[in-house]
Amino acid sequence: MKRENEISILVVAHNHGDSLGKLIESFIKFEYRQVYFCDAASTDNTLEILLNSPYKENILKKNILEGFSKNNNDLIRHFNLSTSYFLLLNPDTFFDTDFISTLYSLMEKRADIGISAPTTYYPNGNLQITWKRFPDFFQVIKKRLGFLKAENEEQMLGPEIDWCLGACMLIRSSFLKESRSLLDERYRLYCEDIDICFRVYQEGLKVYGVKETYIYHSLQEKSSQSIFSKYNLWNVSSIIKFIVKWNIKYFESINKKK
Repeated sequence: MKRENEISILVVAHNHGDSLGKLIESFIKFEYRQVYFCDAASTDNTLEILLNSPYKENILKKNILEGFSKNNNDLIRHFNLSTSYFLLLNPDTFFDTDFISTLYSLMEKRADIGISAPTTYYPNGNLQITWKRFPDFFQVIKKRLGFLKAENEEQMLGPEIDWCLGACMLIRSSFLKESRSLLDERYRLYCEDIDICFRVYQEGLKVYGVKETYIYHSLQEKSSQSIFSKYNLWNVSSIIKFIVKWNIKYFESINKKK
């Protein structure tokens, strides 16, 4: 099956024992075998679930908690993955339609698309806002202070979008660097999805939201629960790193899109 051989699916899990089973069932249903899991220092039954799954040979076990970007990159390096596409998928997602084949078929036909993402719903069927515009300064401040929640953001209509949530994105392997890294490891958590989407546009390609297919995602939105939480601090730190990295290029880009 060509689709199977062309895509490596990367899942980073940390204490996701309550939700991981549904995702594994989804993989089994649609016969995906090239699925690779990083158990990021879990203290619940996450590892036990993985070891009792058909993917027990595809587990990278870590004893220290590291960043989302590094864990995904380490999966690529550890298993020496060299497929044409990488699918980043959160452990608290699941699917009942073969959205991966839909995204893959589109990107095989459209060489101008660097990243694609499906429509995303909460488990109760409500739309989740995952296709977004590049944020400006005031949006960032409102979100970090808790005045702007994910459900109140604007969903871009697509198909061309600015960026998509890193919970689910299919990425061309052409964005894999010589160091075998796909995501920028300077981000511990948050902004790595905006970063790689912005990089796609800098290289002349597009990010696409695909209405024709979907997944379900139990969004936690931990960084908005308290302005003093470690998640919010990680988010602010990532924003600062993003601004330092892209600076004038980013601000010129969002001004053009207004």
